[in-house]
Amino acid sequence: MTSQSKRILITGAGRWSGGDEGGLGAALAIRLAGRGHTVVINHRSNDAGAERLVEAIRNGPGTALSVRADVTDPDEVGRMARTVGRKLGGLDVLINNAGLFLLKDYEELTADEWESQIASTATATYYVSKALLPLLREMGGRIINISDAGADRITARPRTLPYHIGKMGVLMITRTMARAEAGHGVTVNAILPGVLENSRPLPDRSRIPARRHGTADDVLEAVSFLMSEKAGYVTGAFIQVGGGWNL
Repeated sequence: MTSQSKRILITGAGRWSGGDEGGLGAALAIRLAGRGHTVVINHRSNDAGAERLVEAIRNGPGTALSVRADVTDPDEVGRMARTVGRKLGGLDVLINNAGLFLLKDYEELTADEWESQIASTATATYYVSKALLPLLREMGGRIINISDAGADRITARPRTLPYHIGKMGVLMITRTMARAEAGHGVTVNAILPGVLENSRPLPDRSRIPARRHGTADDVLEAVSFLMSEKAGYVTGAFIQVGGGWNL
């Protein structure tokens, strides 16, 4: 993989209402496109937000397109992979960012709430990565999975149980695919963000060892490293970007 402009697919990137108001996926899309990359914005249902984001990116130095697909549905994921291959001719980087978050006591969760959080994290990471592997293998590409600070250790999570089960699953998928895909020249790594400025609920800075909330730029630096030629031999790594949160 060279340092030239790359074709990047980011899942769960459609939540954007302007500026830095939106999710991590949208923030990464804006920043990566601003560096001259071509960004595919995946979203499940937010057509308006995704199109606003695409328009904003096209007014800058980058290129973008949106692809609607439910990443928990293997058929829709397959169609998305075919669309990316047809419209871009290949893919250099996949960022698995999608994931529903719900703060709720585990005893009160409905069956749908339980299933949706695991499906949108671990299951989606598996489906999307598997579907895009043929394109990534052609390029010696990168898979970057977004997990969560502390997901690399087992501890009690009474109010975020299915979310953290899913994010731990993302790490297992990362290690498994990193080993399997090394021979194909594809690296697979995970970034574990902590509390970001737009996180809800937002704990006080005093609870974070670094004494500040994280930013999309903090995550971007880790993404940029894993995309770079310097990281060509880095695979199966978990990079904590949390200022000491949940260590």
